Amino acid sequence: MNCIMKRQASRSLGTTSIPPVQQFLQAGRHCKIDVSFALEHAGIAQSELYKIDGRLSGEQFQRLLHYLIEQSKHPLFGLYSARFIQPDRFYILSQIGLNSTDLSQALKEAMPLEKLVGDMGVTEIREHSDGIKMVWHCQYSHPLVISHLIDNVLASWVNFARFLLEDNQARPRSIQLQRDKPSQAEVKQYEQLFGCPVHFAQSDNAIVIDKALLGRRLPGGNLKRLSQLTISANLRLNNIGDTDDLELKTARVIRQLLPQGKIQREQVSGHLHMAGRSLQRHLIKRGSSYQALLDQIRHEMADYWLTCSELSMDEIALQLGFSDARVFFRAYKLWTGHTPGLTRTKASEAAV
Repeated sequence: MNCIMKRQASRSLGTTSIPPVQQFLQAGRHCKIDVSFALEHAGIAQSELYKIDGRLSGEQFQRLLHYLIEQSKHPLFGLYSARFIQPDRFYILSQIGLNSTDLSQALKEAMPLEKLVGDMGVTEIREHSDGIKMVWHCQYSHPLVISHLIDNVLASWVNFARFLLEDNQARPRSIQLQRDKPSQAEVKQYEQLFGCPVHFAQSDNAIVIDKALLGRRLPGGNLKRLSQLTISANLRLNNIGDTDDLELKTARVIRQLLPQGKIQREQVSGHLHMAGRSLQRHLIKRGSSYQALLDQIRHEMADYWLTCSELSMDEIALQLGFSDARVFFRAYKLWTGHTPGLTRTKASEAAV
């Protein structure tokens, strides 16, 4: 099917730096994709890729990822692309990691600065009986892109740790993924890359790292240099700004809660540690609202499930937090002026 990729007008997806863009483009080249056409499709000028400290909009990057994923015909394109990470391109994060005393410090110093890489998502550290659990929350909006981006980011974190440790055999305790278990051949690909058990249909997308690995010393630890680098990184972070963070975080929470059923504004605001009225007030200041954001996310996800899956209308309605297919039909007709069945029919005809 030709999956619909809506261009968002109201909700920003933040920005991204150039290194992750180059990483996915390199994977695309290895999949025999014409990357010049991919860039044109995403509205990205070639010259943008060579700007020092350049950044692209999240909307551009998401369109690029969507195009590369579809054209690659690779079911694990996100996982495959992680092999092309070049930690030295993420200069300041790499230097912060290399000047830390052990892996635990390197990860804790780097995580608050991941916005320097891009606004694709947020990493959260939780205590775990074996050590720590690094949970990654994707903030992009297209379901097809999200699944591949999750694979890529978790694999990139693991490869980053291997780079710091100068040990390509270093492995986490386990990987947890929310996606359903794929074919056995694909499971083997996950296990080969991560070098550890990979568990599917989990509550989080996460890396579990044991205490022994966290405590491993890094060869070039220099706390004085680390302090200087951290100050420099935070100055660069302040220059990027965080005007879109609230919308990004709100959208992430909405996507996580939708499959659980009808959600109220207060549920979402609770996850953001603020009152429902306060959330609404801040969103309105940004030219949006809770209901507009909820409708936009549902519309985007509906278009994806209708054009890129064989889920029934009842199943799609549940994924979007509607009580049944009739309520979904009414909402979809308000958004588009036509029925969801027509969107699915047109996508099927275009694929013939």
